[in-house]
Amino acid sequence: MSLGLKNIQKVSLTQTLSPQIQLTIKLLRLNNIELEDFIEKEIAENPLLIENDTGRNSGELRINKIADKYSKNTTNIDLINNINYTKSLREHLLEQLIIANLNNKEKILATYLINILDEAGYITEDDKFVCDRLGVSYEFYSKTIEKLHSFDPTGVFSRSLSECLFLQLSEKKQMNENLSNLLSNIEILADDNYRELCQKISVNKEELFKLINLIRKCNPKPGLNFSRDVLGIITPDVTIYKNPSGVYSIQLVKNYFNTLTIDNSYNHIINNKKNKHNEFMSSHFNDAKMLISSIAQRQKTLLRIAHEIILQQRDFLESGINFMKPLNLEKISKITNLHISTISRSIQNKFIETPRGTFEMKYFFGNGLNNIIQGERISSKSIENRIKELINNETPQNILSDDKIVKLLKKYDINIARRTVTKYRTRLNILSSSKRKNSYI
Repeated sequence: MSLGLKNIQKVSLTQTLSPQIQLTIKLLRLNNIELEDFIEKEIAENPLLIENDTGRNSGELRINKIADKYSKNTTNIDLINNINYTKSLREHLLEQLIIANLNNKEKILATYLINILDEAGYITEDDKFVCDRLGVSYEFYSKTIEKLHSFDPTGVFSRSLSECLFLQLSEKKQMNENLSNLLSNIEILADDNYRELCQKISVNKEELFKLINLIRKCNPKPGLNFSRDVLGIITPDVTIYKNPSGVYSIQLVKNYFNTLTIDNSYNHIINNKKNKHNEFMSSHFNDAKMLISSIAQRQKTLLRIAHEIILQQRDFLESGINFMKPLNLEKISKITNLHISTISRSIQNKFIETPRGTFEMKYFFGNGLNNIIQGERISSKSIENRIKELINNETPQNILSDDKIVKLLKKYDINIARRTVTKYRTRLNILSSSKRKNSYI
């Protein structure tokens, strides 16, 4: 046996992505706002990149003649109305804390509690855990909580729904023994078990519903009025519109490819190989070319995918959500000859403005169910919307059970089981027929 050192050659195949492809993939993930920030940063760092303002409005990539007819309904985007200027709940409470009549120790505890509140305004940590973590007694903790309960909005710093409702009813001077007993049995109320509630709090049904109506006028999530995430600015990346000739066209909202160019005033330095600055400028020149090329590829890919999505969902644009078709990434991939991962990246966090409103591009993708009657698949969004329409149109005298919805859906050639109706109804956060009936009482 030989124990000497040997040189062994091993051949292996590895696949690596070129810098150009890596940059293109990165840009595909960005929406218009993110892409604009990225370009501004590149312009600041690369002296050869300059922005052509005239290209912003004159060079949109577009595809015409998507269809010969569409719905005449239009929806305009009002960005100003989509901005929420309300302060956050945390800012609102900290402002009150500054002027509150609390000592330093109480303010430290209050600051900690403000930082752990959820969006609804509830304390998210157990009382004992907070006391142990901050090294305070439960008595001190409870007294501080009582003081914080005077903060606006009424109900913040609650540790349970019952406590939140108690605070609001007390402020309205409506609190009484029966209401207190009802709040102590809030879990039974959630199950709409009115018979048991009447027995528990010793009232008749008519008195019980009066108490319930008082509770319904309270706000179970007071902190949501201060949430910054309720509204936001929606900027579409792609838009579909009707031109003067009556043909619908699709285009990118901003075509950054035509807004960027390379400054030719440095050509004499780049072409002069003996110049000591040549390597530095050549590097920036290559980076600029690669960026412009990647942006062009990103724009064309996004437009290509959006165009095909709209073609597939033509019935939706013509007739509404009830005519949405099932669509998946694989189908678009086969049609466009693009990889599924490319399509997935392209539709992330992108919005498309249509005559029926502005939607996230992912909205147009969804599974479906087999239609036994017509032998084709139906979009799950269409089924959900049909169920929602039926329930929205029901009357207090005719509350629709899931079984009845199954029968009514057959009129629209939708043949599904009751459990499927229940699944979609639950997904839409719609209560069962028995609970909806109680809401009319």
